[in-house]
This record gives sequence, C-alpha cells and structure tokens, in this order.
Amino acid sequence: MSESELRYAIEKFTKDLANKAESFVSDVTTLEVRTFSMPSTQISLLAGGELDLADQAMADKLRLRAYTKIDFDCDTTVCLPVDANDQIDRSVWDMHQSMVSQALQTRETMLRTMGDALASALEALQRIAG
Repeated sequence: MSESELRYAIEKFTKDLANKAESFVSDVTTLEVRTFSMPSTQISLLAGGELDLADQAMADKLRLRAYTKIDFDCDTTVCLPVDANDQIDRSVWDMHQSMVSQALQTRETMLRTMGDALASALEALQRIAG
C-alpha cells in the first residue's frame, strides 16, 4: 500500500470514527435504566425482539417497577419501587441497582474505547503527516 493510499485510508477511518463519536456522544449524555415486570406467560412476546413502548398492546402488559436517569453531569433522577404498605420492594430495587451499575460500567468502557480509538487515529495521521 502506497503512502497516499495509507493516508487516505487513515483519514477515512478518522472521519468515520469522528461521525460515530458524534452519534455516540449524543447517545451517552443521558443514561436511563427502566426495570419492568410483566406476567411470566407474556415474556415470550419479547423473545427475539425489541421492547417497543410505542406498541400500546405491549405497553399495557408491562409494569414499570423502577427508574433511574443519570445525566452526563451526574444529575440523577431515581424512582424507587414501593409495595402497598409504602415499603421499598427490595428484590426489585436490588436487581434495578445491579442493572444501573452494569450500565454505568458499560458506558465508561465505551467512552474509554472511543477515546483510545480516536487517539490512535490522530496519532497515525500525525505520523504520516511527518
């Protein structure tokens, strides 16, 4: 591969990566975790598909049990699940917290990976530019 072909390939990769990064940044600015429950006989309706909350028939089968929203600046909204006696439903809450923790870890890993990829692409461009 000639130097000009290599330069073009790296520039194209960098542009594509920058476009993906822009989309990624808008996606990770807010992290939302919603924990739903539904009758066990209905769970098979979700198998192999996506949860479409705009589908009213599907939404009617779901019950939102807990909700957490974390903005990039760490502003946080949390809705706790409570039972009929206004006591926190610990089993739902523990599972929800586990999912929030996993989502935060995944976002952190994705941010680190995207940063590393951008840094590598820029370093490669600088090497070729001389």
